[in-house]
Amino acid sequence: MSIKKKLKIAIIGSTGSVGKTCLNIISEFPKNFKVELLVCDTNYRLILSQIKMFSPRYVFVNNKKSFDLVKKKIDNKKIIIFNDYKKFTKSLNFKFDKVVLAIPSTTGLRYAFFFTEYAKELLIANKESIICGGKLLLENAKSHKCKITSIDSEHYCISQALLENKIEEIDTVYLTASGGPFLGMSKRSYSRASIKKVTNHPRWNMGNKISVDSATLINKIFELIEAHVLYDIPINKIKIKIHKESLAHAAIVLKNGLVKLIMHDTTMSIPIRNALFDNKFFHHKNSFFNSKQKIALNFEESNLSEFEIVKTGYKVLNMGHRAWILFNVINDFLVSKFLKEEIFFYEIVGNLIKIFKKKSIALYCSRRVKTISDINETIAYGNKYLKNYEIR
Repeated sequence: MSIKKKLKIAIIGSTGSVGKTCLNIISEFPKNFKVELLVCDTNYRLILSQIKMFSPRYVFVNNKKSFDLVKKKIDNKKIIIFNDYKKFTKSLNFKFDKVVLAIPSTTGLRYAFFFTEYAKELLIANKESIICGGKLLLENAKSHKCKITSIDSEHYCISQALLENKIEEIDTVYLTASGGPFLGMSKRSYSRASIKKVTNHPRWNMGNKISVDSATLINKIFELIEAHVLYDIPINKIKIKIHKESLAHAAIVLKNGLVKLIMHDTTMSIPIRNALFDNKFFHHKNSFFNSKQKIALNFEESNLSEFEIVKTGYKVLNMGHRAWILFNVINDFLVSKFLKEEIFFYEIVGNLIKIFKKKSIALYCSRRVKTISDINETIAYGNKYLKNYEIR
């Protein structure tokens, strides 16, 4: 009888919400997985406990102060701890079976491109990497025989529907949005909402960055782009529906008259578990229909008019790859400002709309992105633009 080898796992962003969920799942199945790499930024207390629990071969701590604290506490010579990114990347000499990319914002982009060469499969929770990397990331992965799988609930559900149906058989793909914490409220009532209120999502427990993006509905704009890039779905076939229950994560309307709703409970653990087990996870205790409460499914389009960003989002989607990158960079900047309490909540969407009305931005975004250098140049352009930009 052959002994099945444990899958070698890397978690990029191990101390964040998705990273912690992954490690909780892996801890339940020690015979199936071996964590070989953990990557984090500043949370040294949590990374210390993760190191002690999983004994990875490699650890990369991005923040120097946190790195020094971790280095001081870990005396196991078998665990190599890095703070220098170049030294870290040069030290890897094998392929991971699965790499989970769970670092928010454009920070995850360099890891995405790097690990296509060192992973058999890249499980991506980081929307920004797919948006900024675009088709170049997919081509890079293909050249290194690395499979890319989105563990975002919406895109994971779409991928399951596409196992049975081809793109040409599909009339429309609907991505569902809960509407966030301010659905149905007047704009005036939440325009200057606190960080606590903005990040208090009614259905999901997420990190601050993605919670803010959910409240503005910008995360749904990202998901439109992501669906287009990952599955080559034509732009005019991807739409948004408000679905406040957050049970159906994608709806596929077929040309033969059938409609497929792909549903699961509001937990990221379901797409993550299935991705880790190659869709062969059969241990989940499904409580979906066991509840005594009524299950309501409401899908609304009228409420989308409450979100000014939707019109701009579709405009950006049609402008192409360079616009996607710039939209992402500017949103990162504005959300960071909000989380530092330097701007009000309404100024995130207001400034994005204002910037993407500018002719100079439209002209810049008309240039095609052909190389990774073009991606980096666009990110640099966005950062330079924002240095001289006055938020109003």
